[in-house]
Amino acid sequence: MRAAILFFALLEAVAAQSFWRNQVTFGGGWARQLNTPSYNAETATALEATYSYAVTPYIRLEAGVATALHPTPDVCGSFGCYQVDDRFLWAPFGVRFALPLWRRRLELSAGGGGLYEKYSVGNDTPFGFQSVDGWGGYFVGGAAVALDRRHRWWLGASPRWVLANPAEGRHDRWFLIPLEIGWRF
Repeated sequence: MRAAILFFALLEAVAAQSFWRNQVTFGGGWARQLNTPSYNAETATALEATYSYAVTPYIRLEAGVATALHPTPDVCGSFGCYQVDDRFLWAPFGVRFALPLWRRRLELSAGGGGLYEKYSVGNDTPFGFQSVDGWGGYFVGGAAVALDRRHRWWLGASPRWVLANPAEGRHDRWFLIPLEIGWRF
């Protein structure tokens, strides 16, 4: 019984907030590798999910997961072509600063933090691709617009620069441009 009373008291406290503290965002878009020549750069489909908690109306703590699916094109050799079943997985965590504009219906944001990167290869490859992981950081900027009167649903974009240094002297630099839909509660 005490747990139920505590649950409903917390539920009422959430409803009594002066601004929305929690936000869940899902997005999808495009990712491009930056540290290679333009004729050899890898591109991929990017998907992401983020949770953020507003400490104040202008400062949010965020954590999430983003991925680039199948960034390596077909690798061809003397025995034919081979599809590398690979993906990047990033887990960013950091802070984002928000600037509400135009009656709080438009919001600009910028931030950054650390991230964990995991590059994985799904099948054995004769060309030397192997799974690696490591740590790094990211920078993000964004713009979003409220879709409803209560400012619960948001549509926007948050370009993200990923800088990671996994093992063996590798330097991964990626630029992600996702289109996002967010829900605040």
